[in-house]
This record gives sequence, C-alpha cells and structure tokens, in this order.
Amino acid sequence: MLRPHAMTQAGGITLLFAATMLLLVAATAAAMLQMLLAGRQLAAAGRDREIAFRAAEAALLEAEAELLAAAGGSDDRFGQWPAAGECGRGAQAALCNTAHAGTPVWQPWLHGLATGLALGVPASGVAVVPGATLPDAFAGSYTAPRYVAELLDDGPVLDEGWPALPRLRITAVGFGRSPAVRAVVQSIVQP
Repeated sequence: MLRPHAMTQAGGITLLFAATMLLLVAATAAAMLQMLLAGRQLAAAGRDREIAFRAAEAALLEAEAELLAAAGGSDDRFGQWPAAGECGRGAQAALCNTAHAGTPVWQPWLHGLATGLALGVPASGVAVVPGATLPDAFAGSYTAPRYVAELLDDGPVLDEGWPALPRLRITAVGFGRSPAVRAVVQSIVQP
C-alpha cells in the first residue's frame, strides 16, 4: 500500500506531465493555424495578381482592337494629336503624345498614385476580341482596367506620298480585388 505522501507526489508528477502535454498540443495547433493562414494569404495574393494581369491583358486587347478599327475607319481619331506631354480628350481620348516629355504618362500607375487612375480610358469589359473576356465585375475587381496609347515617333511621316499611321505604345493597367494590386502590360502597334 502506498503512503499518502507518495500518492500526492505521483499525482503532482501526473499533473505536471498532463499540463506539459496540453501545452505542447496547444503550441502545435497554433503553429498549424498560423501555417494555414499564411498559405491562405499567399493563395489570395496570387489570385489577386492573376486577376490584375488578366484584366490588364483584356484591356490591352480591347485597346489594340479599338485603335486598329479607328485606323481603318473613316473617323478622324488620328487626325490631330495632342501637344507634347498631353493626352487627348473626346475623340482623341487615351491618345497621348509623350515624344518630348520626360516621364511616360502611365508612370503613376506603377507607383499606385490615386491621381493616375484618372488617366486613360476604362476598358468596357465587353471583349471586342474573341478570347479576351473577363468574368463579371472583372472577376471581383472593383476598379475597371484602363489603357493609354502613346505616340512613339515625332508624328506620322509620308510613305510614298501617303500619310503613314504612327507607331503606338499601348499601356494597360489591371487591378486585383484590392486596388493596390496592379499589373501593367504594354504592346507596340502600327495600324
């Protein structure tokens, strides 16, 4: 038969062992929860970047199609260019002449400046090119992608007596679910 002193000593050791095991299980559960939350955050960031990239790509395709259609049409979209360092309005919306300006007009998009969101033409979200569709509300993005077209040359030059159309750099920006997540893509075209 055990003495009373030995029983309390055995109970103390058991209590200490059980408390240590409980602490170890709680620490393991907290570490697993932290790992799961970090994985979820990484997956959400990747999804936001993918949404932003696809929105920018769709806006770029829409801009290319719209500018090529304007070049082949009878409207006067390319008839008069804005002054150097300026962007057009009205029929010349999104056409920018940065040939002699130092900083490209789309530079604020890279830095996330709110003033840069007023620049360019918002993409309609209705794809004018097959395969350039975006899901509803730009896949959860609350900011429509935008694009600008910059004149790369000093202006249209004559090509065998006919006016040649200018080379354009089209820059499009797309946004993720958070406006802080953005992707910028570019293309150079000559209609």
